[in-house]
Amino acid sequence: MNCSFCGSDIRSKLGFDTIFKTKEKFQLCAECREHLDINVLEVGEYTLYYFSDYEFVKDDIYSIKYFGDVACALKFKNLFKQFLSLNKFDLITIVPANEIREIIRGFDHIEQLCRICDINFEKILGCEYREKQAKLHKERRENKYYILPTVSKMEKVGSLLIIDDIFTSGNTLLGCAKTIRELYPKINISFLTLSKVI
Repeated sequence: MNCSFCGSDIRSKLGFDTIFKTKEKFQLCAECREHLDINVLEVGEYTLYYFSDYEFVKDDIYSIKYFGDVACALKFKNLFKQFLSLNKFDLITIVPANEIREIIRGFDHIEQLCRICDINFEKILGCEYREKQAKLHKERRENKYYILPTVSKMEKVGSLLIIDDIFTSGNTLLGCAKTIRELYPKINISFLTLSKVI
């Protein structure tokens, strides 16, 4: 059996307790099990789910974000599948990339990640130009988002999940949630990120 995240071989000792045990489809090696889980944290009135501490997956995120690395993105597919088997949402969306950065890179890394991992999502948000989060660290200005004009009414949406790669200060996700709540105050919003800076 291989680890569902890193792919390394998992060997278990043969014994009465393992010989008749049904094989789980989602298994992690010892190192991945130490760092990966479906972690839950309350962020104000919202629920944040995240898979790992940033340090453990930072190289994977970097490769996905700047090089569109499909192999690194595929590593998260089983985690997403496990998460969505345990949690149901009426609508899943993503944090929008700003248009300038998307043109420079040639792709939206969160959109690409979700497509590769077979996540059914709808883009509902757009974003005005902003400096990179790393440059905003000291200033922590609020990001400006807007609902895309192509989005149909969302009155029947009771629960919404917003996906992003990293949770640092929360400004990005909270800015997205604020924009949605201004038009749809009754929607229950949750966040899911690959990692959280600890």
